[in-house]
Amino acid sequence: MQGYQFHFIPNTHWDREWLYDFQETRLFLVEFLDKLLDLLTNHPEYKSYLLDSQTIPIEDYLAVRPERAETLREQVKAKRLLIGPWYTLPEEHLVNGESLVRNLLIGHQIADAYGGVMKVGYSPFSYGQASQMPQIYQGFGIDTILFYHGITPDESRSEFIFEGADGSQLFASRMGSFARYNFFFNVYRPLIYGKKIQQRGYQWTEGGLPFHLCSEAHYQDHHFLLDPVKQFHENRLAELMAQFKKIESEHAASSHIACMQGMDSTQPDVLEIDTVVKADQVLKGDKIFHSSLPEWIEAARAAIPREKLTVLKGERRTPRNLGTRVHLYGDVTSARTSLKRKNALAEIELQRKAEPFAVLAHLTGAEYPLASLTMAWKYLLQCHPHDSIAGTGVDQIEKDMHYRLDQSRNIAAAVARRALQSLQMQIDHSQVKNDEVVLTVFNPSPYPRSEVVSAVVDLPLKNLRGQYGIYDAVTGEALAFQEQCRYEHPAVVRHLGDATMEMQVLRCHLHLPLPKVPALGYRSFIVRPQDTIERKDGSLCTAANFMENAHLAVMINGDGTLDITHKESGQTFKGLHYFEDAGEAGHAWRHVPPAFDRVLTTLGSSARIERLQSGPYLSQYAVTHVLHVPEHLVEGQGDVVRRLDAEGDDAGRSEQTAAVTIYSVLTLRQSDRGVEVQTTIHNTCRDHRLRVLFPTLLAGATHSCAEEPYDVVERSIDRGPDSPWRSTWNPTHPHQRFIDVSDGQIGLAILNDGLREYEVSDDAARTIALTLLRAFSVSLTTVAWRWERHPEMKLSQMPGVHTFRYSIYPHSGDWDRGQVMPQAERFVVGLEVAQAGPHAGRLPQIMSFFHLDPVDLQLSAVKRPEDGQGVLVRIYNPSGRDLQGKLICHQPPLRLTRTTLEEKSVDDQALKWVGKEIIFDAGAKKIITLKIEFAG
Repeated sequence: MQGYQFHFIPNTHWDREWLYDFQETRLFLVEFLDKLLDLLTNHPEYKSYLLDSQTIPIEDYLAVRPERAETLREQVKAKRLLIGPWYTLPEEHLVNGESLVRNLLIGHQIADAYGGVMKVGYSPFSYGQASQMPQIYQGFGIDTILFYHGITPDESRSEFIFEGADGSQLFASRMGSFARYNFFFNVYRPLIYGKKIQQRGYQWTEGGLPFHLCSEAHYQDHHFLLDPVKQFHENRLAELMAQFKKIESEHAASSHIACMQGMDSTQPDVLEIDTVVKADQVLKGDKIFHSSLPEWIEAARAAIPREKLTVLKGERRTPRNLGTRVHLYGDVTSARTSLKRKNALAEIELQRKAEPFAVLAHLTGAEYPLASLTMAWKYLLQCHPHDSIAGTGVDQIEKDMHYRLDQSRNIAAAVARRALQSLQMQIDHSQVKNDEVVLTVFNPSPYPRSEVVSAVVDLPLKNLRGQYGIYDAVTGEALAFQEQCRYEHPAVVRHLGDATMEMQVLRCHLHLPLPKVPALGYRSFIVRPQDTIERKDGSLCTAANFMENAHLAVMINGDGTLDITHKESGQTFKGLHYFEDAGEAGHAWRHVPPAFDRVLTTLGSSARIERLQSGPYLSQYAVTHVLHVPEHLVEGQGDVVRRLDAEGDDAGRSEQTAAVTIYSVLTLRQSDRGVEVQTTIHNTCRDHRLRVLFPTLLAGATHSCAEEPYDVVERSIDRGPDSPWRSTWNPTHPHQRFIDVSDGQIGLAILNDGLREYEVSDDAARTIALTLLRAFSVSLTTVAWRWERHPEMKLSQMPGVHTFRYSIYPHSGDWDRGQVMPQAERFVVGLEVAQAGPHAGRLPQIMSFFHLDPVDLQLSAVKRPEDGQGVLVRIYNPSGRDLQGKLICHQPPLRLTRTTLEEKSVDDQALKWVGKEIIFDAGAKKIITLKIEFAG
């Protein structure tokens, strides 16, 4: 019988920023890669090194060491330095599906430019695996995945099959006992440094030249060992390898064992070469050799009959025992929530506005702004490393992320505006009079939209005869509207060929009920000066503290809660939208309630209720709460480490309180099927969690449904004896744009544009809780089983003013039949309104470029393909039903291809087109990418 084959795989886990800010970490990276490249150059027996499956370290390094580009390229080409497939290492549940795809696409491009991409799904960075990762990886020709968060040894041996939402399967591994650092901790560290995994203490007398800046400006900096003491304890090697073999053989499904040599930010060392040589000498009947991740995977896969592997289906979010409770470190979903919302807004503005509008402009003759869009994408993806987007690091990272997200959003806005300008110049408005104003409404969604849109229009005072009317540019039909206010304003007018000018205008704030704005297209209206203005009488406010339209009736109760009646079903949801404030004794990764908590709610309080607007197309109320919240956590007599590890504490909340103001604006439009809420919080306290709650009272609901990347996942609400969450507090979960609870007959969805954490209570109320903010003190696991605390860092406490936006959407049936996904699309991806003057052009006054049918299918991207030819449209089917899709183009395609996510052509016999219509199969949970080329 062949003995065990130990594959020695040197690696590092490189956080771009976490314990230190990016610039400090980059200088560590320079030192690390300098040493690694020298080691690879001078020691050919050091076979290969795994650079943590990302490529951004290459960019960061070469920005400082451009002269080493060729050396680096040589090592990548020789497959001694393994890079990619990712650009950055994302937290999968905190970014959307398109961001995951583009992260891999850019990662592939950079890796290919330097010699080749490692086609292995090395994913040990996310707190659980998204349900569509098998399909995403397969879209890049990757048929493996390695991870350890979200799976336990109870579920399978180390190797298994991970089956995704659509049925795609990957050969998977959790990499044995200690995952990505099993050999480092079990063999190498005790061999070289004489310390076991839990020995994390250091004594000054150990030497190694400790260095520490101790001025008042730097005394909190870490101590650094400039000349660490290393000793090769060869006499221990046989024992260490025997122990390692015993441990790993209990996990592995084959005789091929991955020896993962490295951990967070560790550097390679020439002593690793001797370690492998000496270890091989002490093994009896087994072999250890310098290998690589791809080689180990192929050997392990070939040695295990596929039918012997356990198949694990769906998202992997199994918690493990952490302290006295099970957990997944998944509460990063509520750390620094304002940052997460800004990221979500940046994703939408880039993916669903800038890129698609740039494509439409390019189809009409404009230059495609590839360099600007690439820059915006990189700024965005540089915010997606797991510790960055999770909000687990030092405060400087949050400051840097705000800058990067601002840059991405600024570029996206500038690109989108120029694209719409280009389209506007092509639309024929030559018949419009000089004293009239054109309003063009642009629709970024792939289906027609009819809804009330708010716009602020500048009417030239010089041409105004006192009043005005709005008319459809094609039919001439008058458009009724609601004017909120008007005032004189000096508008700035400029172009780059002359001095900046000023125009006196009447600025009018309007609510416009727009009919059928074409899919991924536009519709034109004319604002015409006239002697009279036709106002539509009536109001959606039909009683005190009450709003209603054809779909909903909304009563605002004295404590600010809402009773919402869904008219189609007659169901009334009572007591919706109250706030709960509880103590926070945990950290970024984990919410821990203090032992002596004092939980406050707004139920039964006296809210201030104000009517802000009352009209036939839009009505609005404001509800203000003032909560007197304990100012901070009060530490008990217990051990702080035990508290942070959630192993029990005696902490409480201070007797001193401060006022936290919560101001919610409730909006109902004529055509809305949900109530829009914008809540602004002025946070003056520390160490607390603030949530907004919606009791559904749907006791028959068994699951919550939540949008995740390219999917809608079901999660059990009740925690029975077989639930992995049975030994903890009721768990929170990640989501994208909505959460839904339904009993099959009626449902309630909460939509939002950037909050990422929810909970559904496991009692009869089935209350949806949406986390608005979680204020905590920065505590870092710099030293394992200890906590480095930074009370001087205040941004994690989320001080000041924060605004969040969400919608309450009751519906019939479940999320699918209730059209929750299209409703989320309308809520998150708004129409764009532009005003312009008359101009001749060749495009009609109403036009659709791409129309997707049915509305059950969702649009992920409209972009230029990487080869520059045609248009790439990415669509996905989040439902569990097989659908036939139809995409109607603005003109007949010249060529049509289905591609992988990597944009490689694939054969699809079911794909066809007739005239302007493309017909394709969209299987349940499938992602479809179409490359369309047009004449000219």
